[in-house]
Amino acid sequence: MNFLPYDSVAIGYLAFTGVLILIFRKNVARWSLYFLTRVLAIIGIVSLTFANEDTPLILQFLRDWYPLSTIALFYFEIKKLTQMVFQRYFDETVIRWEKRVFKGMPCLELSDRFPSIILSEILHLCYFSYYVMTVFLAAWLYFSGRIGPFQETVFAETLAFNLSLLCYPFLPTTGPRYLFEKIQGPLSEGFCFRLAHLAVSRGSSKGTAFPSSHISLSVTVLLCALRYDSTAFLMLLPMCVGLTLGTIYGRFHYVIDAIAGAILAGIVFGITTLLF
Repeated sequence: MNFLPYDSVAIGYLAFTGVLILIFRKNVARWSLYFLTRVLAIIGIVSLTFANEDTPLILQFLRDWYPLSTIALFYFEIKKLTQMVFQRYFDETVIRWEKRVFKGMPCLELSDRFPSIILSEILHLCYFSYYVMTVFLAAWLYFSGRIGPFQETVFAETLAFNLSLLCYPFLPTTGPRYLFEKIQGPLSEGFCFRLAHLAVSRGSSKGTAFPSSHISLSVTVLLCALRYDSTAFLMLLPMCVGLTLGTIYGRFHYVIDAIAGAILAGIVFGITTLLF
């Protein structure tokens, strides 16, 4: 058995949410199905830890890369679990924090203050680049043969993302895109604008705004790049900055969501450097 740190992250998330599902099962439709899939997933992960050099290459590859696939799988599932603890959303609380800190609502004001189609397109493209950033650094390290840094990066990514997910049942927040009018006018006609909003409308999970998993994951990737590969860091830096601004400009998140995500990323990176 070759048990790796990111196995603990996946199993820990499945076990913790499994306990929550049992405790709050009255608030989870088909709770037994969610619980059973967790048991089977844990068995599957443990089975993969027995992979070795004699294991077929496809299983070795699956053993290395399955943790990043859980980012999408766990995210799409969490929409069914955000209401299991509280049957409400806490946007009014986050908005109150936002107004107290920033004396306004930057997520609604930025696009009105800077109505540039070029700026909008760049920021929405950076926002969409999140899907690339998720795997970019890991692939960069993996296919250059740096397996140790690859495993540490995957550990940090999945830990940051899963900790974000664990916040959502306890402080479910929809974010501004559910409560306020979408950006109108010429900005809404841009290709990157439409691409980003299409991806969000098809794939978002309601109640997952605070903290921003986009920010927690992308900042974690950036910090890992700073540690392991300066070239990758320089490539990712403008994307990460643009993504952070894009979450606010595009009305996907409150600024408080982004700050919380960045703080979480810093904590996870600190844990990663201590462990490795």
